[in-house]
Amino acid sequence: MAAPTMHFYLIPGMGANAQLYSKFQLPGEMHALDWPHHGDARTLADYAKILASQITTTHNILVGSSMGGMVATELSHLVRPMATILLSAPSGRHQFPMTLKTLDHLGLHKIVGPQQLYRLAHAADLFMGFKNPEDRKRFYDMLKTNGPEFLHFSVRAVLAWRHDSVPTGPYIHVLGSRDRLFKAHKIPHSVVVRGAGHFATHEKSELICKLIDLYVAQSFDTKASIAMARAQWPEEFL
Repeated sequence: MAAPTMHFYLIPGMGANAQLYSKFQLPGEMHALDWPHHGDARTLADYAKILASQITTTHNILVGSSMGGMVATELSHLVRPMATILLSAPSGRHQFPMTLKTLDHLGLHKIVGPQQLYRLAHAADLFMGFKNPEDRKRFYDMLKTNGPEFLHFSVRAVLAWRHDSVPTGPYIHVLGSRDRLFKAHKIPHSVVVRGAGHFATHEKSELICKLIDLYVAQSFDTKASIAMARAQWPEEFL
């Protein structure tokens, strides 16, 4: 009897869209999602309920990058996936850097309108750590497709995120060693990609797919997968 098909739901980051996963090849059916309109949602938990309507299969694995990882964490409590894979993402506010907590405390995002915030979007250069002009252009091209209203909602929802429990079921963190936003020493259950920044999902897509293949082959055993990744690819993973 053939094994059931696994379904990978790929959730992009705040400024990205489904194109973030254009190079991904995974052992199952891939569903690269674009962000649906946020409607009346005010929080990431609200928004996860909107996105849950797109999860229409069984044997699901959630993959989320940056804000997409936060949404995947919320989604895991709604759709009970086989596993959740967090790329350049925390699983709760307790893993936020002081930068994000300070921005939330200052509250400037509450008084700056969508168009004003959109004009400040190039501040992403400070934490994305783009390796070349092509990656930078790709990111900002994706950001344009989402528009100022969604960016405004996203910034407010991320800074207001109060989630402090881990995803439901097995999960693993994948972080870049040069990620300027989320640091591996603050995030357990993480495998660290040597030299990658916050845009690791795109920069290191082939390597991350190999890691996900390994994670699936190890039946979502996080500790075993991290140990084997470090042993098999010592020059790539810390």
